[in-house]
Amino acid sequence: MNIQITVKNYRSFNDANPLRIDICNGFIALVGPNNSGKSSCLKFFYELRNLWREFSGDTLVNFSNGSSIVTCPHYLAVEDPEEIFCDANNRAITIEIKIENSGIAMSGLSSINLVRVSCSRDNMTSWKFEFFHGKAQEILNILPNKNKVDLISNGVLRVDNEQFDFTDLTEVMSDLTNMLYIGPFRNAINEGAGTYFDLAIGSAFISTWNQWKTGGVKAHSRAIESITANIRQIFEYESLEINASVQLNTLATSINGKPYRLSELGAGLSQFIIVLGNAAIAKPSYILVDEPELHLHPSLQIDFLTSLASYARKGVIYATHSIGLARTTSEKIYSFQKKDGYSIVKNFDQTPSYAEFLGELSFSAFKEMGCDQILLVEGITDVKVIQQFLRKMKKDHRIVILPLGGNQLAKGGVEQELGELLRLSPHISAVVDSERKSHNAEPIQERTNFQITCNKLGIDALLTERRAIENYLTDTAIKSVFGKKYKALEYYESLRDSVLGWSKNDNWKIAGQMTLAEIEDTDLGKFLAKL
Repeated sequence: MNIQITVKNYRSFNDANPLRIDICNGFIALVGPNNSGKSSCLKFFYELRNLWREFSGDTLVNFSNGSSIVTCPHYLAVEDPEEIFCDANNRAITIEIKIENSGIAMSGLSSINLVRVSCSRDNMTSWKFEFFHGKAQEILNILPNKNKVDLISNGVLRVDNEQFDFTDLTEVMSDLTNMLYIGPFRNAINEGAGTYFDLAIGSAFISTWNQWKTGGVKAHSRAIESITANIRQIFEYESLEINASVQLNTLATSINGKPYRLSELGAGLSQFIIVLGNAAIAKPSYILVDEPELHLHPSLQIDFLTSLASYARKGVIYATHSIGLARTTSEKIYSFQKKDGYSIVKNFDQTPSYAEFLGELSFSAFKEMGCDQILLVEGITDVKVIQQFLRKMKKDHRIVILPLGGNQLAKGGVEQELGELLRLSPHISAVVDSERKSHNAEPIQERTNFQITCNKLGIDALLTERRAIENYLTDTAIKSVFGKKYKALEYYESLRDSVLGWSKNDNWKIAGQMTLAEIEDTDLGKFLAKL
């Protein structure tokens, strides 16, 4: 289900240049300079949470009684409601939420696929809403004195002889309500008590950590163990223990057998512990994070994002200055700019040269650590899968992974593009899907041509023995992520043609559940082990 959101006259987004953003599963990056509107976009979801919550509550009941008004008495972290209005004009804030690719409504029902809400400066806490349905997106009006209205169930409304399905809209509003917002300036999150936006910090967080770790709920204990193991792997510690102090006023860690208090740790490690802990406890639909690169070396930034995403049910939306980080992790990228004091948002689809790309990824920072190995993979989803496999081999911080963009570059005749990389590093390898349809079948021609080009340039390129990366994902790992009814693909089965498939955006989650033993004896595992 894809959600299209359009916002007019909220903060720096005016009528002429509204905020338009599609929300879907996976990673969404907001890229731009300081004060361009990235943070305002994230805070839009946070500040209006009480509005989303109202829609998740009794709105449908009130609507069935003829009311088209929702009251939002308080905007989160906003002292004066006028703050959220754009100062370019005196017009109302207008928000449209359109649902695409929604589930098929039951027979005889018309799906509500668009809601429009607006709030004027005359009454800054009162929101008028309108519902639209069908392909023509007709407005649904209810006149209590004229229409016969029945609320059949939580998500279905009957008006006269026609039934309307609000199920998808209710799910969307629930997802918006259950987002976790992680604000900027996280250098102080290990100090004090209470909350920092949605993060529990200080004694509030420490008490919850202690309760989850020492309490009798197995799911809580497993969550703490998972966070600890994840951080230990990322920072390459031999051992790591994280416990609440006796006074419950700090976290006491033991790293490789040596004790440290939370305040003694670097900001990067503290951020991992507190943010991942909060995410695991909250179990949000989406995680909103402002500048995930804060306090982290480039080699750890992707780790932080993917670790965060493992605790979100649907995805991560993040604001960043790092175009390289966005290109490497995100299914959707939006660029933000300021013009005449107001924000302009566009789809970011420009493809850079590889030299530019490596500059954006701060490749020089990797080289300073003695890491100049580059691994080319087919697409963005493959970057995160291979990262999980390399982490199991303890190589994930020593290799820079770049996406080829599918058929855009995973083909023959790309000597110039690959030559740019060779000028920056002689240590380049590549892994691409063969797209074989059977054991005896040859790879598709584009991949064969790509391998020939790589061989000419001295680049070691693997065309997978199996059809694609997802054909290496094991049955046990798939079931642990999606449930028992799901199963692994056959070696040459297409994910698209699978009866019960999943989104490629979730491949990395499955890879994260696999063991090294499950990958190391495959052609892919042996290739990665040589790097």
